[in-house]
Amino acid sequence: MNKIIETKNLVKTFGDLEVLKGIDFSISKGEVVSIIGSSGSGKSTFLRCLNFLEEKTLGDIIFDSKIIGKNAKSIHLLQQKVGMVFQSFNLFSNMTILKNVMSGPLIVQKKNKEVARKIALEMLKKVGLEEKANVYPSKLSGGQQQRAAIARTLAMYPEVVLFDEPTSALDPELVVEVLSVIKKMANEGMTMIIVTHEMGFAKEVSDRVIFLHEGLVAEEGNPEQIFSNPQHKRLQSFLSSNIILG
Repeated sequence: MNKIIETKNLVKTFGDLEVLKGIDFSISKGEVVSIIGSSGSGKSTFLRCLNFLEEKTLGDIIFDSKIIGKNAKSIHLLQQKVGMVFQSFNLFSNMTILKNVMSGPLIVQKKNKEVARKIALEMLKKVGLEEKANVYPSKLSGGQQQRAAIARTLAMYPEVVLFDEPTSALDPELVVEVLSVIKKMANEGMTMIIVTHEMGFAKEVSDRVIFLHEGLVAEEGNPEQIFSNPQHKRLQSFLSSNIILG
């Protein structure tokens, strides 16, 4: 399979704190990889380095067989092709949902207004929010806001989508609606890297699961291996403290 993103010996430090200690990773086109681990293990930092929201300290990030350097143009192009959905929805409160979703195609990709509108409506339909197009974010539930944020990411037609704990800011009853949208994306072949604390979801949706511990890949494998036969003691301990459904 074609590797779309790779990292080689990826290191990230904040002052004296080494958060990522040399991560080798790859994901192929159409693959869904979930990243699990305790708080502080480096999961979110890893995602942010992949999208150059954090500047790596050492190592290589390779996209589509090309090493991405510090060149602003190459980073900008990568960020258009690698979308990110955050814990907090980051919607513009002074814009309708439609205009939020139109913003990327319009401003970043310089598409004309009619084309951007058409794309936005298509993506809102995909996440089940076409009827909320002219509503402002404050009038939506948390689950609806997160689905709108997903639509905004999809409107850029990314090749890969990164999810950073997409349900952690939601009330439990709203989690299912967001996870069902992500599941649909997986079924449609979207390449995704998902940092999540929803173990049952990770087990169901992933082709591969990675357990990060103290800034290193402590274990990886298919969901059956990771959840039914964990080898690493820290993974065994982590899973025993998390209820796995499904």
